[in-house]
Amino acid sequence: MGNGRLGQPDPQPERLLAHARKIAKLSRRATDTVHGSFLIERTQEQYRFAIEAFDSRRRSREAIDARSELEQFRMQSGFMLRAAPLLLESSDFRSAFDSLATSEKVGRFFNGTDDLDEIVALARRRMKKLDNLAAAEAAARAATCMLWRAHREKETIVLYNEYTDALVRDVTISISRGALYLVAVRSKIATRRLWLTGRNDEASQLLATVHEALKTRL
Repeated sequence: MGNGRLGQPDPQPERLLAHARKIAKLSRRATDTVHGSFLIERTQEQYRFAIEAFDSRRRSREAIDARSELEQFRMQSGFMLRAAPLLLESSDFRSAFDSLATSEKVGRFFNGTDDLDEIVALARRRMKKLDNLAAAEAAARAATCMLWRAHREKETIVLYNEYTDALVRDVTISISRGALYLVAVRSKIATRRLWLTGRNDEASQLLATVHEALKTRL
């Protein structure tokens, strides 16, 4: 894939826009963050070339539409970069949830309801209260499993990460308050969840924070 505007001194904006869309499609299939980052940057660059070309020809309507496409791509690119690899058939995340979805750990009902969106809302309400994380864990497990069964995979990842974030927040707040009871156990759970979703830098940072806090207690 060459650099620049298709190697032409003054290419047609339609061709530039078509090329941007082609790279955008490739970026959605990226299987690692390095390759994904490169394609996302190239996509945005190519969209800018197309917008400039439309603007130079005073084709404002097409330029506005291309800008709208670019903004939509930018909103999606964060998810693509962080979460798309989780949905590959070979990913640990998919394997874990495929296994959970076929197990009997989570039934068709939770708290007497099979309304999935209601269960998701309940899990989120419980996550907001750190003193209710044990109850939130059960609701979050049921909600993520049921979302996965319903093939709402992107929502599964979002909710999974939300509960992970709640766990990390609970650990860091406990450390700041000097309440180190069970910090090691809870941090291990949070770390495993971070690793499963490819958030390795955050996992390492959490481990270092916990290690430092527990070291000062000795």
